[in-house]
Amino acid sequence: MASRALKLYVAATCPFCHRVEIVAREKALAYERVLVGLREEMPQWYKEINPRETVPTLEVGGTEKRLVFESMLIAQYLDNDGSPAATLMGASAAQRHQIEFFVSQVGEFIGAAHRLLGDPLSGEKRKAVDDNAAYVDGLLAANQTTGPYYCDDTFTMADVALVPFLVRLKPALMYYAGYDVFCKAPRMKVLWAAAAKRASVRETLPTAEQCVENYRHLVPENAPMMGANGGYVLYSNRICPFADRARLACELRGLKVYTVEVTLRPQPEWYRYINPRETVPALFTPCGEAIHESQLIAQYIDCVATEGVALVPRGDTQQEYEVGFFVDNTANFVGALFSWFFGGGEDAKAELEWAAGELEKHLAQHPFGQGPFFGGKRMNAGDVALLPFLVRAKALLPELSEKMDLFSKFPLLNGLAEAGMATPEAKTVFCTLEEYRAHYQRLQQRAPEA
Repeated sequence: MASRALKLYVAATCPFCHRVEIVAREKALAYERVLVGLREEMPQWYKEINPRETVPTLEVGGTEKRLVFESMLIAQYLDNDGSPAATLMGASAAQRHQIEFFVSQVGEFIGAAHRLLGDPLSGEKRKAVDDNAAYVDGLLAANQTTGPYYCDDTFTMADVALVPFLVRLKPALMYYAGYDVFCKAPRMKVLWAAAAKRASVRETLPTAEQCVENYRHLVPENAPMMGANGGYVLYSNRICPFADRARLACELRGLKVYTVEVTLRPQPEWYRYINPRETVPALFTPCGEAIHESQLIAQYIDCVATEGVALVPRGDTQQEYEVGFFVDNTANFVGALFSWFFGGGEDAKAELEWAAGELEKHLAQHPFGQGPFFGGKRMNAGDVALLPFLVRAKALLPELSEKMDLFSKFPLLNGLAEAGMATPEAKTVFCTLEEYRAHYQRLQQRAPEA
């Protein structure tokens, strides 16, 4: 029986096809792999082979060729075709029943996840995935003793039914919905991690980018991230100085991102689904990774970008320290600046002058050579961290801040600000000083933004 020629018609990134290819490798079955396009790319000759117009299809050779349809039926056919037969369906009648029951239950979880992709900013559909994931996780808990698989250390058809969807939904749901597929399902996460190391899964696994692309057809074209076409998505706000750090890093390193403008007051209801922290910026990668916190996003951009000059001199211990220390001092300056803007008072003024003085002293050391920037003649990560806040200070000091003239006291900070604002990258990122003044006047009056 196992000597008959096997031909599998599959789509490259389809999770249903992944099921049968995992089984074929688990059973060490040789087969011919024929790639088939999906939807409008499905060829007419394949529609004649499978009038259902679904994948996968198994063609079994012999005196009379047979066609087998439906992924789980094909998977069980291959399990029986291999030697020894039916090993993926359990070692006893009771275990077979447990596996069959589990397989019958995972479909609603998969369907709920697909429905969320079809409406990625829906709280109701998000809760449905929560509930179904928790239910499947409960089934794992009820059957497992040690894990990681449904039948503990034995990989079975129960795992085959679920794993191809977990490996795809993990990046896709994060990219399109900001949803962690394992947030209610810790046992599923352990199962996924163990299965991803198996040769049968690893050798047939699409890339994370392909997983994101695989589900694109389910997502409405008017969803905020769809303009990125699977690329980097930066949720940002043009007035926010923290968001400017990420945008400035992108400009300096030549990283192309699709920017989604997020209003801050009031913030759109959907954004808390994309980023439960409700902060900007937030960067979502083509691999379905979510990167948070402005300076960490800038560092991530610096690591993945291939153009421009590195913002952090990786591998040079002393220079990395210099950047890190400057960024730490910048955090002190930022906190003091906001305290002064929105509170005022002599204590806040003294704290701001101290923080500015620490930065001024570090600039005077020129750790990266002569030039107006902390990075010398060009901006580095320290400048990226600081410049957006110096620009705001330029807009507000001294006219709107009790006549405090910070820049006359700290000429190196003034030089950095002036040189930074004159760069092409900064001109792309920053608003005019007048726009910043108007914005902060509205904040001080507690008036809603237009």
